[in-house]
Amino acid sequence: MDKIQLTLWNPQQGYQEIKKSWDWAKSMLMSGHKLTLSIRPETKSREQEEKYHAMIGEISKQASHLGATWGAEDWKRLLLDKFARETDRVSGKVIPNLDKNGVVEVGLQSRKFSIADGAEFIEWLYAWGAANGIEFAS
Repeated sequence: MDKIQLTLWNPQQGYQEIKKSWDWAKSMLMSGHKLTLSIRPETKSREQEEKYHAMIGEISKQASHLGATWGAEDWKRLLLDKFARETDRVSGKVIPNLDKNGVVEVGLQSRKFSIADGAEFIEWLYAWGAANGIEFAS
């Protein structure tokens, strides 16, 4: 075994899983290996990702911005920016590119969403869509 990945869902189960993993970690450390431990909130589900990408695809087919239609990837950036501003997750910035002849947007990325973030973004998309005349298939 070269790695252990655990899902922890309550204090008792989490403690037991970590305790069981210690035997493996201890033997690896005693053998001279260096290990990395990372504990983080569970990320969004694949189902959530598929859902909001489908919703963004529907938006891109029905909505326009600045008198033009935009592809799903462009709409995703626009919608994530709006979502970030409306939910106080403003971390996005527009900065000059390295050649200083254009700009680059940096900030909120859906791939870093937690399960709660994914659920909130989907609900936000429904609300935004309703306010902007978007009809979602589901």
